[in-house]
Amino acid sequence: MKIIEIAGLGFCSLDYLCILPHIPVDEKVEIIHSLVQGGGPAATAIVTAARLGARTAFIGAVGNDDRGSEIIQGLSKENINTSYIQVKSGIESPAAFCWIEKESGKRSIAWTKGTSLPMNPDQVDPEFIKSLKLLHLDGHNTEAAIKAARIAKDNGVIVSLDAGTLLPHIDILIGLADICIASESFAIGYSGETNIHKAVEEMFSTGCLIAAVTCGKEGVLAVTKDGTIQKDAYDVPVVDTTGAGDVFHGAFAYAYIQGWEMDNVLEFANACAALKCMKFGGRTGIPTFKEVNEFLLKHNSKKICH
Repeated sequence: MKIIEIAGLGFCSLDYLCILPHIPVDEKVEIIHSLVQGGGPAATAIVTAARLGARTAFIGAVGNDDRGSEIIQGLSKENINTSYIQVKSGIESPAAFCWIEKESGKRSIAWTKGTSLPMNPDQVDPEFIKSLKLLHLDGHNTEAAIKAARIAKDNGVIVSLDAGTLLPHIDILIGLADICIASESFAIGYSGETNIHKAVEEMFSTGCLIAAVTCGKEGVLAVTKDGTIQKDAYDVPVVDTTGAGDVFHGAFAYAYIQGWEMDNVLEFANACAALKCMKFGGRTGIPTFKEVNEFLLKHNSKKICH
């Protein structure tokens, strides 16, 4: 068996998505298009890394219901190792219900963690964590995530954190993260700074190697020991923004372990997120490595990766 390079630990769900003419409030609208597929921040990030060519695994928990089976099947189809997913008997798996506005691509999401969470931290395999190049976390399954992150840090494994939700003990994970990439709302809420530049500097001061904030169509702002890098988002026709941040994280993790310069890592992740937004569904538009390079050649007249 080939050694796994990147593993994700966190939230996985089954997503029920629909495109609507507008988001209704106390009214009925007809669905334009609907789709059911796997979702979850860490899970979708790992699908991205796998589709780009990394050897991957996912660590999480589901029930032994139909949702759980579909979640695992969706990951397995991407050649992701699912043997570390805990399947709990008589338990309801997580789900998310996503409404996407046709004109803007913006979405509203209602989600449930079901009853399968949290996963049992005692079942985190230390030897597996030690064997990785990078461990990606989304803050969910927090106790297990903290245990895995500590093992990773003690053994030279890069810890990447998708800081998207102000969960209990998220500050512990931030303190353990080498890469901390937050949503704009998280960065503001966590730091207390309304200025994004100050917010990302505050995150960087926790001791990570890279701190960044994703700002949707405004791009990404990152801070490293070498200074600040700002990258504009690509201007593409947006169909659905669901999962764009998750795809950015997965692409960043893939690019980072290749050893590329940070400017290229951010450019690559931005391109992957842009390509995702051009199709309906959190995973439908996740590109292959070849598709990203074709996109970059078209928009930048060069490849940034080989």
